[in-house]
Amino acid sequence: MSAAPVTELPWYLPKQPARTTTKQITVIGAGIAGCTAAVALKRRGFEVTIVDRHPQAGSEASGNSQGIVYPKLSPRDDALPRINLAAIQFCSDYYQPFWDRGLGQQCGILVVPESPKKVADFALISQRFADQPDIVQSVSKQQLQALSGISLSAETALYFPQLGWLPPALICQQLLENNNIPLLQGDIHSLNHDADNNSWKLNSSDGQTIMCSETVVIASAFDCKNFAQSDFLPLRKIRGQITQLPSTAESSQLKTVICGEGYFTPAENGFHSCGATYNKDIFTPEVRDEDHRTNIEQIRATDSRLAATVGQPPIENLTGRANFRCTTADYLPIVGALPNVPEMIEDYAILRRDAKTVLETRGSYLPNLYVNCGMGSRGLSYAPLTAEILAAQIAGETPPLERELLNAMHPARFIIRDLKRSRI
Repeated sequence: MSAAPVTELPWYLPKQPARTTTKQITVIGAGIAGCTAAVALKRRGFEVTIVDRHPQAGSEASGNSQGIVYPKLSPRDDALPRINLAAIQFCSDYYQPFWDRGLGQQCGILVVPESPKKVADFALISQRFADQPDIVQSVSKQQLQALSGISLSAETALYFPQLGWLPPALICQQLLENNNIPLLQGDIHSLNHDADNNSWKLNSSDGQTIMCSETVVIASAFDCKNFAQSDFLPLRKIRGQITQLPSTAESSQLKTVICGEGYFTPAENGFHSCGATYNKDIFTPEVRDEDHRTNIEQIRATDSRLAATVGQPPIENLTGRANFRCTTADYLPIVGALPNVPEMIEDYAILRRDAKTVLETRGSYLPNLYVNCGMGSRGLSYAPLTAEILAAQIAGETPPLERELLNAMHPARFIIRDLKRSRI
């Protein structure tokens, strides 16, 4: 019997399986992506260490006081909304123990439409999920006040009852503490593979080797660009500033997160969090008054009555926080094995001439080196799922998503796309 014809490029399959002799893994980066990855690996019996330039987990992009488990659904059936749906379903269960202990609130999220097109999209989404009210519900104006606790100007909204907000830094810290995962302080600037010992050398800025590890996961957001092995990834560093707005007698009645042009959280310790800005070419971590104005305007654009509940506090008295998202052009995270870029380009060079060519050639990957990054403003939503995908891959298990969606998040997807478009 003849073999079945090859119908797809098996670029995601390694030419050679990863060779390991120990269960030792080092994760670079102690934000939500690194901490969830470390826990998923530890639960599979790996000996995991996290290394970060800060002494405490969640010190950078995961450091806001209130982070939103943000939902993003669509009436379309392409990869982005399907992955978002899988992510929010997975993370609502993942965070349940934290909510049960009083960390953050599983208060539900109301997403109000930003335009007539969004109103139409929301109607299609509510039809699609009509038999899954535990995921999302369409709510009328009459229901909005009962759910939110305040009067809103919106006529309709989507309600996600299983979602809410969390304190990301505390989640990161508890994930490590609860699973006895050590955090070592160190600023890793480069990686070198020692083929004789089948291990990676993790080096400081002066080239000194801080530690060695057979397997490494890079989960350091935009700092993935620091490493020669992952600098091909098309990442962008986007500044985001949040604003802390003092609660009022009226605004303190808010019971759910409100999302639209921006987001607005229920009060915690006398303050609401709102934001966040999207500054493409500003790289200062200093809090700026103009960004407070932008955040307040976003809330006004989201819902005028919501904005009215907090009045007009003096801009110069407001506090907030700024840090940096790590985003991708297709708005999807990056998770999986890091390719050997020169070999991949050579093996699949024919795609430049004919993007529809089907080869039996498998992909070339660096030994025991992985990445988990590119989550943009949805780190809390994506990280539990991408951590599970990564840990399953490293452990040789079947990942929890179908191959099409795994490939849509795979680090090597950019090489294959660029070859097909003759960009490289």
